[in-house]
Amino acid sequence: MSLFSCDTDEYEVVIIGNGPNALSLSYILSGNVPYYIPHQHPNTLLDQKLCEERGKSLLDNDLEYLSEGLEGRSFNPVALLFDQLLRPEADLGKDQGSCLKWHHHPSKAIKHLVLGSGPPGGCWHNMQGSQLTLSLNNWLELPGCDFQDWLRDHRSSTVRKPCNLVTNGVKSDGYNYDRATTSHIAEYYKDYVENTNIEGNFWSDSEVLSVKRVLQADCTNCHCRTTDVQRDGCWEIRGVRTTDSGGCEPFIVHAYNVVLATGNRFPKVLGIPGEKLPFVYHKMDLIDRYLNELADSPLSMDPCLVVGAGLSAADCVLALRNKGIPVIHVVRKNANDPKIIYNQLPGVVYPEYYKVGQMIKGDVTTAYGKDAMYTPFTKTTLVEIRKNKECILKKADGSLFKQKVSNVFVLIGAKPDLSFLRGVKSLGAKPMKPVDSKENPIDINPFTYESVNEPALFAVGPLIGDNFVRFGMGGALGIASHFMREEE
Repeated sequence: MSLFSCDTDEYEVVIIGNGPNALSLSYILSGNVPYYIPHQHPNTLLDQKLCEERGKSLLDNDLEYLSEGLEGRSFNPVALLFDQLLRPEADLGKDQGSCLKWHHHPSKAIKHLVLGSGPPGGCWHNMQGSQLTLSLNNWLELPGCDFQDWLRDHRSSTVRKPCNLVTNGVKSDGYNYDRATTSHIAEYYKDYVENTNIEGNFWSDSEVLSVKRVLQADCTNCHCRTTDVQRDGCWEIRGVRTTDSGGCEPFIVHAYNVVLATGNRFPKVLGIPGEKLPFVYHKMDLIDRYLNELADSPLSMDPCLVVGAGLSAADCVLALRNKGIPVIHVVRKNANDPKIIYNQLPGVVYPEYYKVGQMIKGDVTTAYGKDAMYTPFTKTTLVEIRKNKECILKKADGSLFKQKVSNVFVLIGAKPDLSFLRGVKSLGAKPMKPVDSKENPIDINPFTYESVNEPALFAVGPLIGDNFVRFGMGGALGIASHFMREEE
């Protein structure tokens, strides 16, 4: 193995990705420590456990003991615990305020670096700016910076409410139904690093090219070789950074621990013939560009074909119909399948997605659109796209039929890009398959978030199945607790 000839910075932790989960982790690793406020939580058993050792920080508690028996919309117990403490009974629609107080202890800080390909906030900066978030405002808030305070200081217009039944974010039953736009959330995350004094830990506009293990003997120009702590080596992270002048400069850093917080970067594809034709789209930003270039009267055009039953597919259906464009909507599941997200969301909070679910079932045809045609095909798959804009569809019974279209929008989710990992074993729970947030998340220790197959490699967020910000933050608690316990 060749020796490194350049000066190399060394960190205890390098976080790859700078979305909200990485922001939360950096906040805690910067010495911000959470403490429970006694008798604040409505769950008497959890309150009793937390009060057994008053004055002890949450990071020093036994997270496995505290999270035992908690239930919710995450499979990761520490995620449920942290969410319960930050947002008690949130799933019941209540907004009782956090049960945690935060104290800054500089001596607890751990040297770390956060690498992101864009500004802090990650993929939130690539979303439609005017689109309403699925999560409520307080579910997207990060520790140490109140979102409502930030919003009052920064917004130039009132946040749109999802329906007329909501006034000032509070319905008559007392539930908080505020939903901000994605542009507000993206700017909030961008400002977060400055507002919480952690910006020194971030390298924005940095692209990671490779991550691999190296032996201490090969680390000639960093402290990995001379440290008193005996370890099996460290991670070498290579990449490029955009300079102030617009150029690129390479970098090499070493870390004893690496946290993967990259989320899902690339759209999934069907892998069918014709999917690379120029009238086939996989990203919402391309769809926005397409709609902006359309003529004012598209009613006479052939319908657009939308494939998918997730939020992006619903947003696409609504955007097309708001332009008066006829839509063919292809869904491979039954319209009443409980796994379809439209069937999981209450209509009073998410009226637009609820209406799309009704449209798929045939209950309504003109919701959120002009008089353009909308035709759902459930239990149907798209099997081929031809150059003449003719699509071949297959029903559940195996029969095929043709459909003439103007454009095709394939919106079936996204997948991560972990191609920068070098020599790393299979990380997924299913070793022979690629990592996928739904089908094959990274296999981790549920309390430390460390990979089962790769020591000193950790993962948070969609990579382990936590697709919502509110649950992804649990990784910050688990990882920080693990590191601080190691130092004792």
